[in-house]
Amino acid sequence: MKFKGMAVMAAATALSLGLAGPALASSLSARSKPAPQVTGTRLQSALLPASAFGAGFTADGHKNTGSKLWSTRVVLKPSSLSCQTFAMFIFIGGFGNTAGAVEGIGNPNPDFADPSTVYAGDQAVLQFKTTQAAASFYNQAYAKFKQCGAFTENLFGLQMELTTSSLSTTTVNKNKAFQLIQYADIAALPIASQYQSTAFVLSGTNVYTIDNVSGTNDPISASLLTSLIKRVQALYRHH
Repeated sequence: MKFKGMAVMAAATALSLGLAGPALASSLSARSKPAPQVTGTRLQSALLPASAFGAGFTADGHKNTGSKLWSTRVVLKPSSLSCQTFAMFIFIGGFGNTAGAVEGIGNPNPDFADPSTVYAGDQAVLQFKTTQAAASFYNQAYAKFKQCGAFTENLFGLQMELTTSSLSTTTVNKNKAFQLIQYADIAALPIASQYQSTAFVLSGTNVYTIDNVSGTNDPISASLLTSLIKRVQALYRHH
């Protein structure tokens, strides 16, 4: 079962079409050494292959911000979203980021007898114009999850309560990070204990996210996060 969905801000899409090109070009030219930027389409190409999550895993949906950089205008803040919306959807635009990409991962043949089996997951990256903007979003995301200790959500017609089991700060390859583990209590499925594990990593001007759903409360693998970061960073070598 997959808990998260993918979302993109329509207002931000309009901004990207009308403002991103000249606005960003002007502001970037004013800096002597602007941070390198790539489009959402390019970010999508650098996401991990589904096989990195497990043998036989497949991609089951993706979104990106397209072939143009977006405006840095902030039209969405974690604090303005409900706990349900922020925790249940992955937004790839609207936070002032210039590009973003997300991909869902599915396990077509889960072994439900093995609680360590990962049933599904997501990977995402948000690119900001500056390290300060990326850090601001990262800090806001942490604060929002800290605030949302427990809430009820309707998932495919089933009532589900997500309760925070742990929220801890850490580092991933020397990058600032936090790991969140939530217990999913689904009233109609009392024997199906499931956990949603989520990791956020701040690296330069990017914020990386990987989450998965399984029967155990294991954090997201640091090596998996590191692999994602390295693949995306390789895009900037020729910029």
